Amino acid sequence: MKDRSVVPFSWGTVALAILPGLLIVGAHSGLLGWFLPGVQQAVVQNDLIPVYIALAIVIVGLVVERWFAVWSFPSLGIVLLEMPGLIVALLALFGNPQSSFWQSAPPVLMLIGLIALAVFSVYRTHRRRPIHVPRSGWMLVGSLVLVSLIFVIVEAITARAPDTWAHLLALLPTQLWWLGLLLVPVAICLPLARRDGIVVALVVVAFEFALVEGILDLTYSVDFWAYWEPSATLGRARILLSFIPALGFLVIAPVWVLRSSSMRGRVLGLLLPPLVALVSADVIASIALRSTEAAYSANLWFTHGVDTAQLLIALVLTVVVYRSVGRQDQASGVLEDNVALNNR
Repeated sequence: MKDRSVVPFSWGTVALAILPGLLIVGAHSGLLGWFLPGVQQAVVQNDLIPVYIALAIVIVGLVVERWFAVWSFPSLGIVLLEMPGLIVALLALFGNPQSSFWQSAPPVLMLIGLIALAVFSVYRTHRRRPIHVPRSGWMLVGSLVLVSLIFVIVEAITARAPDTWAHLLALLPTQLWWLGLLLVPVAICLPLARRDGIVVALVVVAFEFALVEGILDLTYSVDFWAYWEPSATLGRARILLSFIPALGFLVIAPVWVLRSSSMRGRVLGLLLPPLVALVSADVIASIALRSTEAAYSANLWFTHGVDTAQLLIALVLTVVVYRSVGRQDQASGVLEDNVALNNR
């Protein structure tokens, strides 16, 4: 990858970008309680408060800049996943939340809404100027699908179910749903990538944080055993796991990307902090749970490894596609300027 210099963003931009992440890290680590104990208690008890703050940041950015501001990108990633889920939950209130339909439909409806938004974004971007995804981008999509297939096959074989094929087919819809969630933010943010390049990948990083927190839930096992078998080790692990993902995805990554003075630095800032956060969270959980019945097994390491690989591949895909789109737009802009000068 050829490196080139870029202009770092101001610390004011960085501060606004990491505000939701700082709020989550401060509340769950206990640091916020030293200054604002009431705010810490509210955030810990109501996980939607950071979502509302992120939504407010996105709206203010739209009002101030009449477009999605760079400092609102991490907030936009959080809102992009959380708001469709909240809308579907509100729709369920008008029906019968206890019905079989509303017990299983919300995740599917949420994905359908995101896919519709992704299709609209791709269509609008392609209509303005054709999108050319590099070959490496398609290879990464293929790698993502291949990793998912390997996971499904291994899970079906190791589960030792009476009917292996039936179990395999039962796992496929969940993996397709997960793949859809990994890919939709890449497509949705294409119009933004036309203007801001790979910096827009911060939206996808924050979206993946919301996936990790809401779906993978790295703290679940430690929380469970810390409640039933309290210990100092489990308690410390519980605190660390509650803020490490936010620290990596929502604080370190935006600071690294926005303050980097080179393209290589921005790419590393998008990939390394999320990777380190996911790996360190698994290491901490495995150490804390080794004396319990939930101790990490080879199968559990495999499952979490696949999750980490899928998230990282999706981020690499984002970087490749957004760099390509940004270059195409820049080249087209230069060409249009030259044509305009010749016409004059």
